[in-house]
Amino acid sequence: MKPLKIINLICAIFCLSLFFTSSGVSFAASQKKDKSPDIEAAASVDKASIRIGDKITYAITVKAGKDIEVEFPHILPENLAGFAVKDFGSSRRWFFGKNIFKQWYFLDTYVSGEHTIPAIVVRYRAKGQTDWQEVRVNEVTLAVESVLDNSPDRGDIRDIRGPRNFAGKARLYFLVALAALLIIGGAVGFLFLKRKKEACKPPPLPAHIIAYAALEALEKKDYVRKGQTKAYYIELSGIVRHYLEDRFNIRAPQMSTEEFLVKVKDESSLSGEHKGLLRDFLATSDLVKFAKYQPAEAEAGLSMASAKKLIDQTKQEDKPKA
Repeated sequence: MKPLKIINLICAIFCLSLFFTSSGVSFAASQKKDKSPDIEAAASVDKASIRIGDKITYAITVKAGKDIEVEFPHILPENLAGFAVKDFGSSRRWFFGKNIFKQWYFLDTYVSGEHTIPAIVVRYRAKGQTDWQEVRVNEVTLAVESVLDNSPDRGDIRDIRGPRNFAGKARLYFLVALAALLIIGGAVGFLFLKRKKEACKPPPLPAHIIAYAALEALEKKDYVRKGQTKAYYIELSGIVRHYLEDRFNIRAPQMSTEEFLVKVKDESSLSGEHKGLLRDFLATSDLVKFAKYQPAEAEAGLSMASAKKLIDQTKQEDKPKA
């Protein structure tokens, strides 16, 4: 082969290699440009098995690049498989070039069995973008055991003991009779003093008078204008619940919102309008307390007006004096 042809062949091979190399670089660059944002999301609990009444921590953890914005959903108690939310919070930290976002909920339940907290959707987007994308975390399953399931004395049923022979001594009978008389005399004296003390007490204030005073004190604290909306709604819903407990003998403060609404559903003393007003009021309170909802000042004022309206329309009227 002539030297000139060899030189031309070498130049052609060199040009082809440059073409394929530049094409590969362009392809790699385009692949890198179209790569989805670096984000991971997972849900977890600190205990896989608990007993009724125990507390667990349910957490959603998101690891994302520094240019990723993350938005957690508003989670209500009905989205948590029957668990009641006792507290919640969030945190953010930086670890090995990534932002680690965490939203946690402190939960408990009094229903035994297997519970599955469904998958939750977390939204994210790169800074500068307007459209949100979604990533779904895993569902979490845990077992809630009854306190009697593993009790060592659950099957401990024994036969009664046989008769015991007592010594027939007059002194023993005398001491037993004397002790019984002392106990009876002490009990009678205690009941007499208790009734005398109760007779001297002034009659308790009506439930609506106590509630009006509490609402007036709450307004003076000016929580909403200070930006303490959550504290405002916690105290406001507590006043309404304690009023209903005193007025209708409903154990409202010890129940969750769902349990309480089921309780008052069959309460004949409350009309359908009152029940609807109460349901809307408690739903707004739960959104503020558990889902970080921030109502405007005017809406907070309407919640106060709703509480007063409920008390005005359900209060016990004073009996006319004879």
